[in-house]
Amino acid sequence: MNKYKLSLLVMVFSAVSAAAGPFVFDPSVNEQIGAKLKIPVFYAMPESAYSRTADGITAAAGLWEFRHPGSAGAASPVGLRVYRTQHQDAAKRLAASGFIQTGDVILTFRPEWGFMGPYPNIQMGISHAALAVVENGVVSNIDNPLTAEYLGSLDAAHYKESDALHVIRPRNLSGEQKKNLTGWVGRLSKLAPKIYPSQISFNQDYTSPKYSGDMNFVKTLGRIALQVDKTDKVNLFCSEFVWALLSLRDCDPGRPEAFSGEGTPACIKPIFAPLPMVGDYFLNQRASSARLGLSDGPLAVIASMGLPEEEKGRLIHKVFETKRRMSPGHQAVADSLAPYYLPLEGYYAGIQAGAPEAVRIMNNFNNSVKPNYSPTAYLVNTLLPEGSEERKMDMVGTVMFSD
Repeated sequence: MNKYKLSLLVMVFSAVSAAAGPFVFDPSVNEQIGAKLKIPVFYAMPESAYSRTADGITAAAGLWEFRHPGSAGAASPVGLRVYRTQHQDAAKRLAASGFIQTGDVILTFRPEWGFMGPYPNIQMGISHAALAVVENGVVSNIDNPLTAEYLGSLDAAHYKESDALHVIRPRNLSGEQKKNLTGWVGRLSKLAPKIYPSQISFNQDYTSPKYSGDMNFVKTLGRIALQVDKTDKVNLFCSEFVWALLSLRDCDPGRPEAFSGEGTPACIKPIFAPLPMVGDYFLNQRASSARLGLSDGPLAVIASMGLPEEEKGRLIHKVFETKRRMSPGHQAVADSLAPYYLPLEGYYAGIQAGAPEAVRIMNNFNNSVKPNYSPTAYLVNTLLPEGSEERKMDMVGTVMFSD
């Protein structure tokens, strides 16, 4: 990158740098991060996604504000708040800095998915979700599958092989709620070898969530953690497991009687409402109840940038381009969803203008796809406006491993 472009980046982003808290902007580091990540601009995030999450993060070496060069000419540039660190002892540094706190959602971020086609782009490079707790100055993660490949302090095989993680923070978790979550996670972690996969197994169909208007499956998860009935069984995909755990935040695991009776315990409350395939946000962005959908993430980022229509249209088309193929397993999932891509591109192109065809596509999608809580759903929720009543999550930042 030449000196003129670096100077332009500094000038364009100077207006937002003060809001980044302990995150520092440095042009040369920015170039290094950009070269390492090589992500599409719609994998970056607007400033509004981070509105509350600088709270509790202390200054530490390696906190950088990344400004995506692809948004340098936008009215509202996008980027990431990055913690560059090494894998070894990362769990201690992330806990000490406050970058990860109890109740945070850890999303596995795969920058290499950029430009691999509509499926990974719509997922914004997110492949997996876990829940974090901090005890004795160390971050521990719990994931489904409950196996040694995932469980630990960000030191299991899955995390050793990960290049980057997004950290999402549920809003306004109280001390009591964090205590409850720590209790639930502790019980499940200790029981993992005994209950997986005999009682808790992995739901391999991401299109078939357990939620269908009731929360009984969350009660089942609680009963298994408490070993109220050792014959209880539930299968959950990774982000569904996290969603269910966070929905137990008001339940005290020290009071198992709440899980012994009939009906769903009153303490169980959804952390956020499962998302439709596409939301109604772009039809009325001023409505506090407007929602983004599971597939709206890239469009929300592109729309936030304030680009001319021609440039916005070019980026929308890039979301649906395929330049490289994925690994066989992920590619099979992507291929199975291929019939959705062409109509979804039509939705992206027309929904902000309220085009009748785009509204029809939106309704067709939502009539055929169950509301869900994919790993990307946690990230999408941060893209709602600060004052939205549906906004339950904030972006903390991105852990970028440098080794």
